[in-house]
Amino acid sequence: MKFKEHDKVRFLNDAVEGVVTRILPNGRIEVTDNDGFAHVVPNSSVVRIEFSIDSSQIEASETQDRVQQSESEIIESIPPDRAKSQNLSIISSMENDETIYVAVRLHNEKALLTTDIDLLLVNNTSYAINFTAARQFGNLRHGIGAATINARNEKFLGIFSQDELHRFNGFEFQFLFFGEQEYRPRSPVTKYFYISSNDFLHPDYQTRLQGRSGEILLMPLYELEQEQAPDISGLVEKYKNSEMESEKRRIDASRSAKVKGAKEKFVILSRQKVVDLHIEELLKDPSGLSNAQIISYQLNQFMYEMDQAIINQLHKITFIHGVGEGILKNAIREELKKYPGVRWTSAPPEKFGYGATEIEL
Repeated sequence: MKFKEHDKVRFLNDAVEGVVTRILPNGRIEVTDNDGFAHVVPNSSVVRIEFSIDSSQIEASETQDRVQQSESEIIESIPPDRAKSQNLSIISSMENDETIYVAVRLHNEKALLTTDIDLLLVNNTSYAINFTAARQFGNLRHGIGAATINARNEKFLGIFSQDELHRFNGFEFQFLFFGEQEYRPRSPVTKYFYISSNDFLHPDYQTRLQGRSGEILLMPLYELEQEQAPDISGLVEKYKNSEMESEKRRIDASRSAKVKGAKEKFVILSRQKVVDLHIEELLKDPSGLSNAQIISYQLNQFMYEMDQAIINQLHKITFIHGVGEGILKNAIREELKKYPGVRWTSAPPEKFGYGATEIEL
């Protein structure tokens, strides 16, 4: 139902009557009740109880509604990079801190407890995000919008009166992260956000961004944790120490053979090696890897060690792969079929348990 100023209306859910004093964007009106109090409500929450049949007034009212609706659609459709700085450009005044914010802009700084607010989602990260935004009503949700925000960009969500903020239990946001180039996958995230009139008085939230005249409440919603690259320095050092120990044993054995003299004409050196393929032994922090990535890393390490064993002419090499579901064990034994002249069997359980394969070269 469309209304015009001076229409007499009644609230559907309350025994209150009043007069329409102002037509607002987004299907809302301001109603002043019989006691002189002003209410900002959606059109659907009131019904007209007294109206004029003056056709010229009706036509003028409909024209005004169309103009206001057009203005509202224009405001919501303006992208941040084309909007005026004082209206939508928040991200341009911020340093990248890999955080998603909710930005609240006050329409009237002098009426903190009654003014309407603009709500924006600010993506100050290096990821593009797909998001949904909804109002919470207990276990139910009422959708506000869903869209994509590119990295270092922002999205206008809508205008809300402070009466509206008290009628639902805050906002729910869901995020998916992606990039046009190679990027590390991240799990979907759900975050909740609630704002009340008291937050407008909290000094920690109030931020005047450089080059802006309006008051902005900038509230962190989700901060991306910095993911560290796997530390392979310990792995390199481990291989280096292993090679040094093998060389030392070879030299010691050679010296021992020379000391024993001609009585022992032949000296058989048992050159062997044990490799633990548990991922905790290979990487300092494997928490960022999926199961498939872990198996691939372990299998690549197995093939590297096999190649080194052949080059260094080892007699025997034992791989500790654990029991688990047998995925790594089966993958290793499939790879062994590609190496000619090798024999393998389960390593002695009294020494290695039931999770090791012994290979003779």
